[in-house]
Amino acid sequence: MKSRTLIMAGLPMIAVTYGLSRFSFGLMLPYIRESLTISQSVSGVISSLSYFAYCIAIIMAMIFAVKIGSKNIIMIAGLFSITGLGLIAGSNNSLLLGMGVFIAGLSTGLASPPYADIVSTKINTDKKDQTNSWINSGTSIGTAFTGMIALTMTNDWRQVYIIFAIVAFAVLLVNYFSLPRKNISKKEASPLSFFPYKQEWKNAIGLISASILLGISSAVYWTFSRDYIIGIEQLPTLLGDLFWVLIGLSGLAGGTAGYFVSKIGLSKAYVITVIMLSTASLLLGLFPTNTLSGIISPILFGSSYIFVTGLLIVWGTNTFITNASFGLGVPFLLLALGQVFGSIIAGTISEAMGYPFLFIFSALIGYLTIFIWPKAKNKQETEQLSGLH
Repeated sequence: MKSRTLIMAGLPMIAVTYGLSRFSFGLMLPYIRESLTISQSVSGVISSLSYFAYCIAIIMAMIFAVKIGSKNIIMIAGLFSITGLGLIAGSNNSLLLGMGVFIAGLSTGLASPPYADIVSTKINTDKKDQTNSWINSGTSIGTAFTGMIALTMTNDWRQVYIIFAIVAFAVLLVNYFSLPRKNISKKEASPLSFFPYKQEWKNAIGLISASILLGISSAVYWTFSRDYIIGIEQLPTLLGDLFWVLIGLSGLAGGTAGYFVSKIGLSKAYVITVIMLSTASLLLGLFPTNTLSGIISPILFGSSYIFVTGLLIVWGTNTFITNASFGLGVPFLLLALGQVFGSIIAGTISEAMGYPFLFIFSALIGYLTIFIWPKAKNKQETEQLSGLH
């Protein structure tokens, strides 16, 4: 399969499942809260349901990738996305809203691992990292799209979600006709498809720790940044309107993660990106009324979040080299697990201490991960593990 064909199918599906089905909630939250009268703490819990669903789904995707087939899992992901978005559009209380957010969140967890498997088995080695990174950057496309739709439709959040569901259906059709119909064979899959080797787990300790902490830190931004920004009277209204668009458009830089890793190395790329990601939160916490900070912050966050998730894919697939599904699934699962706790904690802290304190706290958590950088594997070790595949 050609790399370009897979990117053209995978990028919009990730845009739908991540940008529309998952992260759009933070964009529409101010309007939903006003319409359904939901508190900040309840908003945090509902937001956490998306990440919790993601954790469940990504485990299922890793377990059944070979048995069900990558394409079939992606089709199921698309159906969950359409269903969840439709439920959100029709919700008239927090219970129905939570159900919609949960079901939409399932689509996110199901979508990522199958693409990693297809890349691993169908794409040439020299294009694998860049293909994974570009597919992953679909999140930024989806985020920018949600921002532009919200700009034109303002407070009509129900109609926005109906449009999202229609887009999700169209993308599902594209993937149905574009992806290879043949399932990944047992020969192509790892012989120990659910149990990577012991040495791989040892090498993954830093990856696991970093993923959880980055999840806690980023959940604050995704859930409450725009709600915070539009509530600051000193900032121009246009900034609040464009906030999500800035995050999304700047996130396009995330597609170059594979390229930069090949040029400067995974460790350097990781440290630089984490500093950018954490500084985005710090700017909102320290200078909430400064317009320049309000512009720089979403640009930093959008580009660095997509970039760091791209780096986690490279880090993961280079750690679990005998199992591509695990290489993507483990860091993304733990990132989402951190976001489950991060969303709940964020809602509680924001009510008790206020948004400025919350974003400073988020930044400090992010900065901690600077000290957990990717470990370079011994060449002999890599060859041994590759030989077991």
